[in-house]
Amino acid sequence: MVSRPSNSDSLLDPLEEIRFKHKTFPLSVALSQSSHFNLIETETLLLMYYKLTQGGTMDRKRFRAVLHAALDMTSDTLMDRIFTVVDRSRRGNITMESWIGALSLFLRGTQEEKIKYAFSVYDVHHDGMITKDIMFVLMNKSLIRQSQDEDADEGIRDLVEMMLKRMDLDRDGRISFNDFRNSCLASPLLLEALGDCLPSKKAVQAFLTTFDPKTGVLRTCTGKE
Repeated sequence: MVSRPSNSDSLLDPLEEIRFKHKTFPLSVALSQSSHFNLIETETLLLMYYKLTQGGTMDRKRFRAVLHAALDMTSDTLMDRIFTVVDRSRRGNITMESWIGALSLFLRGTQEEKIKYAFSVYDVHHDGMITKDIMFVLMNKSLIRQSQDEDADEGIRDLVEMMLKRMDLDRDGRISFNDFRNSCLASPLLLEALGDCLPSKKAVQAFLTTFDPKTGVLRTCTGKE
C-alpha cells in the first residue's frame, strides 16, 4: 500500500524556512533548469530534503525510508542498488542535487532517462553488461516465492533464459546497454523485467497529488497516514 506523505510543515520555524530558501535559491534555480520541476516545486522538494535530514545529510537509511514509505518500493536488494546509482558523489549519502535528480526521474522522467537509469541499477558490476548470473540474483531477490520448493530456483533459471532470449539481441549471451535499450523501446514492459526499480504509477500519482494546486506546497514525506 502506498503511504501518502504527511504534513509536517508546522514543525519548521517559518523564519528558518525563509532562511533555507534564501540560502538555496541559486541551487533551486539551477536545478529547476536541469530537472523536470519548476522553481516552486524545486524549492519545496529541497525543503522536504532539509526536513527529512533535519539539516544534515540523507544517508542510506533515510533514503530507503523515502523509497519505501512514499514511492512504494520494497525490495532491499534493489533499494540498495538504487541508492548506489543515485549517490553520484560516492560519499555514502544523497546530496540535494542527487535528490532532485532522482525525484525528477522517478516522477517525470522520459523513457530514455528511465532506460539509462534502469540499466545502471541492473549493471551490478559496472561493466556495461548484464550476465545470466546477475539476472538470476536480481530476479531471485525480487520475485516473491509462493513456496519453499527446491524447484523455485529452477523456475527462475528458466525465466532468466526466457528473458535473455528476448533481450540479448546480438546473441552474445549477455545483455548490453544497446540490447536493453532497443528491447525496452520495442516492448516498454521490459524496462523493469529484472526487478521493480521505479515507483508504480499509483505511487507516483499519490506523491504528485501532495502538491497543492494553488500554492505549490509539497507536504513532507515522513510516514504513513
